[in-house]
Amino acid sequence: MALTLDKKRIKNLLTKTVIFILSFFIGMFLARVTRAQDAKTLLWKIEGKELKEPSYLYGTIHMICKDDFFFTKTMQSKLNETEQTILELDMDDPQFMAKMQQGSLNNGMKNIASEFSEEDKEVVDTFLKANYGAGLAQLGIVKPFGLLSMVIQKSVTCEAQESYEQNFVKNAQEREVELLGLETVEFQTSLFDNVPIKDQIKLLVTSIKEFEEGQEDFKKMVAAYKAQDLIKLKKLMDESPEYTQFEDLLINNRNTDWIAKIEKHAKEKPTFFAVGAMHLAGEQGVINLLKKEGYQLTPVANSID
Repeated sequence: MALTLDKKRIKNLLTKTVIFILSFFIGMFLARVTRAQDAKTLLWKIEGKELKEPSYLYGTIHMICKDDFFFTKTMQSKLNETEQTILELDMDDPQFMAKMQQGSLNNGMKNIASEFSEEDKEVVDTFLKANYGAGLAQLGIVKPFGLLSMVIQKSVTCEAQESYEQNFVKNAQEREVELLGLETVEFQTSLFDNVPIKDQIKLLVTSIKEFEEGQEDFKKMVAAYKAQDLIKLKKLMDESPEYTQFEDLLINNRNTDWIAKIEKHAKEKPTFFAVGAMHLAGEQGVINLLKKEGYQLTPVANSID
């Protein structure tokens, strides 16, 4: 009976942090930004090649305080011009949360507490118990990236938060248009499975030891996002060299895989694509990769109302 209660408690914790697991966390890994993305906007028009009608590309931040959230008239107008919405994941799938929770757990519900050194275990236990009321003895069944997402969530100190993805889901439902994903939950939750556990633990422990710096970094990132300044976001990420080792895994390889899917959807019908802003910029960013395929990407003025 006690084991059942522990599982329920853990699932509740995961439900509260699931949006961070593969959205905000992955969002911290920005691609390199170049002069092609100098325009201060998060909204881009896709035209040319074989497209009969334009589609749009928007860069999100996956979680933000409600006071910092903006959804402009321009964004709504461009959404109204499209006939389907594509996110990184199909978030209106009835099984979405269950899949995220399942994918966030170690195989066989294995507890990885024994993989931590005593020193690192104390660091992680202290943080988790203080913020979630449970330590590695209970939460060690969660994959390290899931534990990291729980740490990152605490960087967002406001009580009222907003999600761009949830707003796009709601918008698609209200307009009665199809909403799809570029990737599956199973794929996203397996991204770190081939990364050595020691490297994942090191990143987790570092994030806790540098927690206050992380809070300040989040504030700076939000300010740059509100300014729709990709160059500033790039500079902020350049100050976090510990993340660059995962750039190909979390950004570049996925961008490359998305291009054919974006082309397919855009050819079928005018589409509004919304993915993490971190995927837009750089030589290997979605904007540049689409240009290389022969499409015209035009920045759309998107003034905050």
